[in-house]
Amino acid sequence: MKKFLLGLLALTITMTTFSDDKFGIGAGIGISDSIYKGSNEKAYFMPLLDINYGDLYAKGSTLGYNLYQDDVFAASLFVDPLAGFSINGANLATGYDGIDDRDFQIMFGLRLDAKTGFYGVKTGLSAQVGEHGAKAKASLFKPYNINDRLILIPSIYIKGYSGDYTDYYFGVTSEEARNNKNIDKDYTANAAYSVGVSFIADYKLTDNVALMAFLGIEQFSSEISDSPIIEDGVLYLIGVGAKYYF
Repeated sequence: MKKFLLGLLALTITMTTFSDDKFGIGAGIGISDSIYKGSNEKAYFMPLLDINYGDLYAKGSTLGYNLYQDDVFAASLFVDPLAGFSINGANLATGYDGIDDRDFQIMFGLRLDAKTGFYGVKTGLSAQVGEHGAKAKASLFKPYNINDRLILIPSIYIKGYSGDYTDYYFGVTSEEARNNKNIDKDYTANAAYSVGVSFIADYKLTDNVALMAFLGIEQFSSEISDSPIIEDGVLYLIGVGAKYYF
């Protein structure tokens, strides 16, 4: 589930919204399972970009423009060229491998970040729309500065998905049902949601090098987990990465 990795990466980048301007380039490796039937656990390479140029920025896989930012609140427009849950139908288990491929989509969005003033908790809100529907996300997180080098960041979040979005990635057409012996009927996936938790550790190795480790779990609602091409509604992730700051 490459998109899950990118989603957690986006959360990590969101947490730096109120930090000083940075120019960082790095990479990471993440291991994630898949909720699609028969699609095995895989390791993925992840670019770790943290670049600001005036009001323009590149964060993870997204490109954006800051509309407004002060010490408490920030608003930006962004584009995510790798949104969605890409899957090659041929990689599914026998009897399900006749489904059509699901592809990434380009999604345009608005993001709002704010400091709540409640024990250092921060919040992030975003909404995106693309060719295959829309999704939104709300998150709460709090950085813990253990010492001058180590920061721990636990977070919780909820996501919402439009019916068009979920039906494209998790629905099954009548033609797909006829072409797969283990699918007995078509399935329309309605609007859905997911909830998740993540934990990120950021260690400043030197003035220019930062190391990261992260893990997360996300649970999808029954509108997704009940799909005949879905194994279960839970995703897991663990990974490590490093950035170099100029």
